[in-house]
Amino acid sequence: MTDKDRVYGMLGLAARAGKIVSGSDAVTGAIRSGNVELLIITKDISRNSLDKILKNMGSEEITCYSFGTSEDLGFALGKPDRTAAAVTDKSFAEGISAILENINEEEDT
Repeated sequence: MTDKDRVYGMLGLAARAGKIVSGSDAVTGAIRSGNVELLIITKDISRNSLDKILKNMGSEEITCYSFGTSEDLGFALGKPDRTAAAVTDKSFAEGISAILENINEEEDT
């Protein structure tokens, strides 16, 4: 199993546990309420959606990764295509972040 598959697997598990908010509007609402531990934004997000999310982040310090495609993210979450997902649980966020950091390090080498 690749690291990418592990990320999608953990995202799916978090979604089934009710610890994921997905879709730009829902993510924006979660950011406003301060319930986001980790933010995943797909590489194919539209500029408008990205700007809307970033504007609402303001000075919030939220770990954010650009990862995968909207089709893959939606599939992992058991939903239609999604361009953004917010992990609301600290333990899931830490586990997913650790794998994403490993992926980023491999891409840098």
